[in-house]
Amino acid sequence: MKLTQEDIDGLSVALNEATVLGFEVSDQHRVAAATFEVLTLPEQGNPPEDSRVQFIFAPIGRIAASLRLGRWDDDTAQVVPFTIDQLLRVVQNFRGQPIYGWEFFDIHQKDFSRWADRLSVDCLWEPEGLSHSITLFQEGNDKHLDICLWFDDFIIKDPHGNQIPLANFVAGGKRWWDGLYSGDKRTEGHGIFPY
Repeated sequence: MKLTQEDIDGLSVALNEATVLGFEVSDQHRVAAATFEVLTLPEQGNPPEDSRVQFIFAPIGRIAASLRLGRWDDDTAQVVPFTIDQLLRVVQNFRGQPIYGWEFFDIHQKDFSRWADRLSVDCLWEPEGLSHSITLFQEGNDKHLDICLWFDDFIIKDPHGNQIPLANFVAGGKRWWDGLYSGDKRTEGHGIFPY
């Protein structure tokens, strides 16, 4: 899959403030799945009652994660090792925290280097699966998790397993953020306010 800069920017808008519900990897099949609850609006009508989406990445080429007992910026925080099959449980232990920062795709060169020397798990399946990356995090009171996944392609599915075209997913997220800044009442109730 070739992602343009416009695609990457749109995906980042659509995932900003999304809640991470799950992240798991099948190393045998070189597939990863990440489940999010996203902020999205249709062109008309109410927001969806169930705004979960699942990204399915394949083939994957590498996944690295760092679970640390401390703040994200604490270079002395203890690193907790875990195995790739424990990733889902580790993510779910954060009880669904939002991600933010407006940048998630293909930022590994600047983001991964911050914690690359403090890895809990690092799996590599070269040579394929390294075209793109997604970088996510979860924050807790006394712990922090960083994840970077490299992949070649992905699809997005709704809660019923139907594939969502990339353009539609991006448009729904953009409508939500545009609606927030324009005072659309449909964006209320998430604890996010325009600044």
